[in-house]
This record gives sequence, C-alpha cells and structure tokens, in this order.
Amino acid sequence: MKKLSIAILGAIVAWLVLSFIVKDFESIPIFTLIIGSVLGYSIGKKEGAKTN
Repeated sequence: MKKLSIAILGAIVAWLVLSFIVKDFESIPIFTLIIGSVLGYSIGKKEGAKTN
C-alpha cells in the first residue's frame, strides 16, 4: 500500500508541475490515473491471494 501511495503522490506532483508549465489544469487524466491505479492494485492483490 505504501508503494501505491507513493506512486499516486508522484503522479499528482507531476500533474501539478506540468499543468503549471502549460497553464492547463485538466483534472480528468489525473483522476483516471488514480482510479486505474487503485483498481489495478486491488485486482492484483486479489489475484495474488488466489494463487497462494
């Protein structure tokens, strides 16, 4: 869970920096990335539990 939190925080920081540079704070891509990361993490966690 710590790695997921760091990955999400890194994505948010990168989004903020890039958005500041291009002056376009489009929020849809960052929310899509966060939702996809959380869903992927939860699916991977369930698949890992099934194999053990």
